[in-house]
Amino acid sequence: MVEMVILGEEKSPSNIKLVEEAKKVFDSVFFVPISGIYIGLTDKFAITYRTSDILKFKGILPRIPRGLSSYAYQLLSLFPEETYMSTRPISFLLAEERFFLLTVLRKRGVNTINMRMARAIEPATRIIENNSFPLIIRTTGKTTGVVVKKQTEAKGSIDALGSLKQPMLIEDTVKDMVSVYVAEPDVIACVKKKTKEPDTVFAKGEYRSHNPDVETEQLALEAAKSIEAQVARVDIALDGGPKVTNINLNPNLIKPSEVTGVNLAKKIAEAVERNYQAYRERPMLMRFFDDARSVVKDVLKTKQLLI
Repeated sequence: MVEMVILGEEKSPSNIKLVEEAKKVFDSVFFVPISGIYIGLTDKFAITYRTSDILKFKGILPRIPRGLSSYAYQLLSLFPEETYMSTRPISFLLAEERFFLLTVLRKRGVNTINMRMARAIEPATRIIENNSFPLIIRTTGKTTGVVVKKQTEAKGSIDALGSLKQPMLIEDTVKDMVSVYVAEPDVIACVKKKTKEPDTVFAKGEYRSHNPDVETEQLALEAAKSIEAQVARVDIALDGGPKVTNINLNPNLIKPSEVTGVNLAKKIAEAVERNYQAYRERPMLMRFFDDARSVVKDVLKTKQLLI
């Protein structure tokens, strides 16, 4: 009997649709809200929802939002090595903060937009003195940013943000961006955002279906694989050639399905079922060597450099 657990924050429309489609390809599917879980560190590890021992399940499809990335890592890391996960624990730590995410992608040979980080006003000022405009300035962890078109504007924004005593991101602007939906080993849909806002990456806008070229598709697949995520939305800037701008591990599935005519929840459920079966058929020794080649070593090295 093949059972799958979908771990999520809430029964959102996307999660409900995903459960419905997963029930068509798995013998049984359980949606477990992470708010109802308790973790036990006693004589043995325990992850319990109501009276159910979640650790006994062999397949996990995590749908955990970015704001709970640290918790997602802690929670998923407790599962036995033989447990299949469509998104690995380390993936959530990587995707939590964009500068760290793009750093790891660059280290693994994945093309990304240009971004700089400074922890104080003085080095941030030196950055803007040596770069062309326009630029976007924001604090790390924030989606809202300020688009600056000249050095005086940039200096004013740096002074204001610097007073908050938080690291600042100074990144290239993006005018042309697509969101590519990946369910390994395939790209299952792609949408293009149209917005009047200057900060395209995080601005609200209208979406339309888009047919990405082979280079963009390959970049999306490589980016997701580089952080060990089989299911993801990869945002890619098309300005001057495709470059990754962000990765979302818990994307909305309803709107892009409506826009593209592709049932994303169905495609994801089918891909997860195939990947689950392939994972179960692989010898444990092969899984061990895969873990040894994991992104974890690169992550730890990069973390040390950024502290």
